[in-house]
Amino acid sequence: MRNIIVVPVLLILCLLQTNNLLFADENIEAKSALSSAISEASAEVSTAAVAEAIESAEVVVEEAAAEAVVEEATEAATKEVAEAVEAVAEEVTAAVEEVETATEEIATIVAETEESTEAVVEEVVAEVIAEEVVEKVAEAVTGTTASVTEAVVESESDVIATVNGEKILRLSFNKRLNVFRRMNQEVTDTVKMQIVDQLTKKILLKQFVEKQEVSASADDIKAEIEKIKFFLQNNPANKDKPLDEILETQGSSVTELEEEVSRALALSKYLESSVTDADKMSYFDANKDAFNGAKVKASHVLIDTRNLKTEAELKEAKDKIDIVKVQIDKGADFAEMAKKYSSCPSAENGGDIGFFQRKGSIVEEFAVVAFAMEVGEISEPVKTQFGYHIIKVTEKEDGKEVNYADVSDMVDFVYMQLKTESLLKELHDKAEINITL
Repeated sequence: MRNIIVVPVLLILCLLQTNNLLFADENIEAKSALSSAISEASAEVSTAAVAEAIESAEVVVEEAAAEAVVEEATEAATKEVAEAVEAVAEEVTAAVEEVETATEEIATIVAETEESTEAVVEEVVAEVIAEEVVEKVAEAVTGTTASVTEAVVESESDVIATVNGEKILRLSFNKRLNVFRRMNQEVTDTVKMQIVDQLTKKILLKQFVEKQEVSASADDIKAEIEKIKFFLQNNPANKDKPLDEILETQGSSVTELEEEVSRALALSKYLESSVTDADKMSYFDANKDAFNGAKVKASHVLIDTRNLKTEAELKEAKDKIDIVKVQIDKGADFAEMAKKYSSCPSAENGGDIGFFQRKGSIVEEFAVVAFAMEVGEISEPVKTQFGYHIIKVTEKEDGKEVNYADVSDMVDFVYMQLKTESLLKELHDKAEINITL
C-alpha cells in the first residue's frame, strides 16, 4: 500500500521539477535576448547622434568662423547629444520594465503550475488514503457485526437462574423487560427481580402440575383462550388486532399463552379436588368485609424502598420510618409528617389515599392492617412491596348484608387465588433456586 502511494507522488513531483526547469531556461533566454537588443540599440542611437552633432558643429564653424560661435555650436551639439542619450535611456528603461513585467507573469504562471500540481498530488494521495481507510473500515465493520451477532446469540442463551435445575434464559427475561421499556417505565433492580420472580413461579407451577399428572382438555384450553382473546380485543387500543400481535406487545405469544392456560386449568382442577365448599364458606364467614362492599378511608406515610439495593440502605429506610412514628406518637400532626417525609404522590394531600375495598383495591398487607383498625387509629410501620408505611384510618363505611350464595363465585375466585399463593410459597420455600442475573 505504501508503494502504491509513493510512486504516483514521485512521478508528479518529477513533473513539477521539470516544469520549473523549463520555465527557468525560458527566463534566461529572454533576459539574454533583451540585453543584446538594448546594447545594439544604445550603440546605434549613440553613433548616429554623435555624427549628426559633429556635422552640425562643422557647419556652424565654417559659417561663423569665430571662436565664440564655435563654442556656442559645441554647446548646442552637446545638448542635442545629451537629449539623444536621455531618449535612449528612457527607451532602455521602458524595455527593462517590459522585461520585468514579463518575468513577473512567468513567475505567476510557475506558481500557479506549482499550486495546481500540489493540488493534484494531494488529491491523488487523499484518494489512495481513502481507499485504504475504506478497506480497514469494511474489515472492522465485518468483524464488529460478527462479534455483535455472536454476542447477541450468546446473551440470549445466557442462563440467569435455575429452578430445581431447570434453566431460565435471558431471552425470556428480556421479553418481559422490554414490555416495561415500551411503556417508558424505569427499569429498576426491583423490576428486574419481580420479572425473575414471575418466571420462577411459572416454572414451579409447571413442575408441580407435571408431578401431579393432571391436565386440561383441548376444548377447555380453546374455550379459555377465546375468553382471553375477547377480553383483550375489547380494549379500544387492541381493536381489530390479531391475538398474536397483542400478545407480542406484552412479551408473550399464542403458544406461550396456551401453555399458561393449560397449566392454570390443570392447577385449578387439582385445587378443586382438594378444596371443599365447607372450606370456602368458612373463609367467607371470617372475611365478609372482602365481599359486602365495606370501605375504609385512610392516609399514610410511605418511605419507598423499591430502588434500594443494599442492606444498609434498607436499614436506613426502616430507621427513618421509626423516627417518623416516634414524632407522631409525641403529637406531631400526621398530615404534616406525610407532607414532609412521605415519598407517595399522596403526600401533597397529607397522605390521604381515599376509600378502598378489602380486596383488589390495594396491596394485601396494607388492606389487612387497615380493615382491622378503628377510625383515628395509627398503625405501627407496615412493610409492603413498595416500602414502609404508617397508616391512619380516617373513616369507615359498613358493607351491606350479604350471604354466601350471593357471592359464591367471588368467594371461589378469591379463595382459589389464596390457595395458589399459599402453594407457590410452599413450593418456593422447598425449591433449589439459583439466581445468576
